[in-house]
Amino acid sequence: MGIFGALQSAVSGLKAQSHAMENISGNIANSQTIGYKRIDTSFVDMIPDAPVKQQIAGAVSSYSRSMNTLRGDIQNAETETYMALNGNGFFVTEKADGSGGTFYTRRGDFDIDRNGYLVNGAGYRLTGLDMENGVVTGSVAQAVKIDNAFLPAKRSTTINYQLNLPQTPKTATYVSTTPGSELLKPWSYSGDVQGSPVAPKITGTPVAPTTIPAYGYGNIVTGSALASTLVGFGNTLDVNINGVPTTFTFDTTGLGGATDVDATGTVADMLADMQAQLQAVAGQGTAKVGIKDGRVFVQLAQGNTDPMSFTGTPAGLLGLSSVTSAVTTGNVTAANMPADLMGIHGQQLEITVGGVTRKYMLDATGTLTAGSGIVKVDATGTLKEMLDVIQADLRAYGGPGASGATAAWDPTGGLVVDFPGNYRSDVNIAGPAATTLGIAQSVAASTGTLSTVSAANSELFVKESISGGGITVYSQTGEPVNVQIRWAKVSDEAGIATWSMFYASDSAPGATNAWTKLADYTFDEGVLSGVAGGSGVTVSGTERLAISNLTVNGRSFGSLTMDHGLKGMTQFADNSGMASTTKFTQDGYGAGEFISVGVSDEGQVIASYTNGETRAVAQIITASFSNPNALKRGDGGTYTATTESGEPIINQSGEGIVGSSTEASNTDISEEFTKLIVTQQAYSANTKIVTAADEMLKQALSMIR
Repeated sequence: MGIFGALQSAVSGLKAQSHAMENISGNIANSQTIGYKRIDTSFVDMIPDAPVKQQIAGAVSSYSRSMNTLRGDIQNAETETYMALNGNGFFVTEKADGSGGTFYTRRGDFDIDRNGYLVNGAGYRLTGLDMENGVVTGSVAQAVKIDNAFLPAKRSTTINYQLNLPQTPKTATYVSTTPGSELLKPWSYSGDVQGSPVAPKITGTPVAPTTIPAYGYGNIVTGSALASTLVGFGNTLDVNINGVPTTFTFDTTGLGGATDVDATGTVADMLADMQAQLQAVAGQGTAKVGIKDGRVFVQLAQGNTDPMSFTGTPAGLLGLSSVTSAVTTGNVTAANMPADLMGIHGQQLEITVGGVTRKYMLDATGTLTAGSGIVKVDATGTLKEMLDVIQADLRAYGGPGASGATAAWDPTGGLVVDFPGNYRSDVNIAGPAATTLGIAQSVAASTGTLSTVSAANSELFVKESISGGGITVYSQTGEPVNVQIRWAKVSDEAGIATWSMFYASDSAPGATNAWTKLADYTFDEGVLSGVAGGSGVTVSGTERLAISNLTVNGRSFGSLTMDHGLKGMTQFADNSGMASTTKFTQDGYGAGEFISVGVSDEGQVIASYTNGETRAVAQIITASFSNPNALKRGDGGTYTATTESGEPIINQSGEGIVGSSTEASNTDISEEFTKLIVTQQAYSANTKIVTAADEMLKQALSMIR
């Protein structure tokens, strides 16, 4: 072809570069168009058929090459309905006039039009699948339309409640030095307590004498010493009983008469012989002579009210110069009755309060030795002195239940061992001394129970409990009511703790049921081991309460479930002494007015309402293609499928959708300017070829002339 071929190639080059220039111009023009995908130009050489040695460069042809798979920058947007795709998919849209057809676009500047449809800046409606209650219900994609009607109220049906209760609740009544002060005291709730609260009080039978005989103490002596160190041969002691004297003559040699007191042995032997002779006196069969608390002791027969006095040679023999007068019927008290008259010398007494046992050995002579773990009680004095020792020991070492214990004697009613304020610890009194004193008994303590707390006791209840938080629940009409929860610890023994959960049921003054118990919770070493429901409450394991009729201030909210979860309720130590709520939610809400709509990162269209609720109204779908660069372009950044692109692959997961964002054009201005310069130079070069070929043709024609 020669020169004519060169002209044709140059012309094809001009056409190809013009095509490239047109694409560059369009790319630069749409550099700010949302979702725009640039078009690059590719060139194809066109070689005429010729032998290898005669092949020529040939002409050129150009074609457009789409950059649909090249994502533009994702930019934040203030409009909540704007969205972008972080992937190779396309939004599925239709024309806003409803004329039909399916169009695919990357342009995500969707906003609500006057009809409630989501329409992008190019006028195309977004399509998706309908949703209800968070579940996709639609099967065919249709234009997403936002309904701005009120959201109806929903009645609360479930409360999810999880918390940790402190091991020691620091209530307003808690005192660190007072065991049990952190516990609820049902017996204090007059008019509300159920059952019969019992603080153990053990009353013995009247076993003590009604009169006290005269008695006297003498010198301090040693029972094992020789009697001759105390008395001499022929010494006498006159015991005057009711004006009738009895003379005792002491024999230290063994040569005296049969009626003399044998003083050849020890002091103890001598006093024993003297006791035998005194008991031989009429009416003195139970008289006592011996050593008591280290001193010589003489006491007339039990029940005898005769006066007694002593004289001796030498004067003051044995030191028995002062004698206590007898006490007649009606004047006997624990303070003037010798403890040994109860017949308890050497006997043991066991008092168990709760899990604490105290053991006592009663010593009326001061000569006994108590074994390990046994407290020796001095019973050489009066009965009151003996009881005071036992009482003090119980209060100090008998455990919380015995902190206020009292031990006293009533001449008409017998011995009384009382445990005021102890409504939690059972009491058992045993042992030979308990039998002798008539107090061998067991009495079970009982706190009573509380199912409701009246307004009159509400202040006390608040002081003896801790807050468990509050939550608002809703009626069928959307009426909100705040439900307040309080927890009261009712027992704690041997690692097993029991708590009661109450809710505020009526805040009216004078209300009968200001607080109502929902359930009792038992914890074993901090782990919930059992739940017992209150009135109208059914328990499922330890995880769920079914409340038949929740009533607050006279309003009934019907049945309601309180769900704790598998391990949602615990009782572990907490220095604050307060309950720590980890979850407290409910599923109801009041009516709400539509306020806005947005798009989640899961590709769901979310409507928001004034009641704080949100609703997923549609699931946005996306389409992908096997060859997205083969899609046919349309106005407004839309594409339609072609044979080369393949059929759309629909994705309903919302994967890759980014809410409150838009995708910028993928045009790079600097790159386009570079291509512009290159294209301009190539175009200019092709014009030079045309000019040169024209000159060559002129010269060829000149040769013919």
